[in-house]
Amino acid sequence: MHTYVIAEGGACHDGQLSKQFELIDVASSAGCDAYKTQWTSSPRDMARRRGRAETNGYVQVYARYLAWPREWHNQLAASCARRGIDYLCTTYIPADVAVVAPHVRRFKVASFEAGDDEHLLAHVPYGKPVLVSVGMMDDGEAIGGVRGLLKSRGADVRILQCASAYPAPVEALNLALLRERYGGLPTYDGLSDHTDPALTWTGALAVAAGAEIVEAHLRLDTTAPDNPDFAHAMTLRQFEDYVRHIRFTETCLGEGVKRLEPCEREMARYRVL
Repeated sequence: MHTYVIAEGGACHDGQLSKQFELIDVASSAGCDAYKTQWTSSPRDMARRRGRAETNGYVQVYARYLAWPREWHNQLAASCARRGIDYLCTTYIPADVAVVAPHVRRFKVASFEAGDDEHLLAHVPYGKPVLVSVGMMDDGEAIGGVRGLLKSRGADVRILQCASAYPAPVEALNLALLRERYGGLPTYDGLSDHTDPALTWTGALAVAAGAEIVEAHLRLDTTAPDNPDFAHAMTLRQFEDYVRHIRFTETCLGEGVKRLEPCEREMARYRVL
């Protein structure tokens, strides 16, 4: 098996294209499969949709970290391609989906927008997989609502368990959800991980529980300490450990086929039959 590991750059580029490129390099070096960033064309519309239209502080934060030039998408996608990883980008306004669609391999929807049918359905026409974090939801909303809506429109949808707290306490991870199966298929496909960056085994535990996709935040050593994502984002060393633990767990899980293993052949001569 191979877990699809997403390095979430979030706001950790400090609004600088050069730092986005650095994050891509770091994500690739750590062994990730994708680098994901976040973008909005209108901080004010994003704040309004989230019920923060009158809170200028939110508008300013969105403007500083998320409203970077749309021309960057092409450059970031090209940089990811050179490093052999996928480029992903989360948007927050339905109209913005069309902007990122030509550049991304998969879509990623954040928990805050996962309950917005208009936004979810905006991803469907492009025929690309849609990954959706379902923090702040119950089973009915996540599976019957989000998965049901997207599957009814023919979308390839993947649901990521998520606790929308930054950082999230371990007791909120609820990794047992990843063991659920319906019709032989996973009910929850992966984890969007917001736990303390020092806990570099949580992604591996998710894989052991059944996750096929894991997403976690990554920062640079030069990311500003006042950055809103700084406290819950891993350093390069932490992320390297995080991915290494995931790959170790994959090895331990094996192929799931019971058989005589090569390492057992010598001992097999002494079996009593």
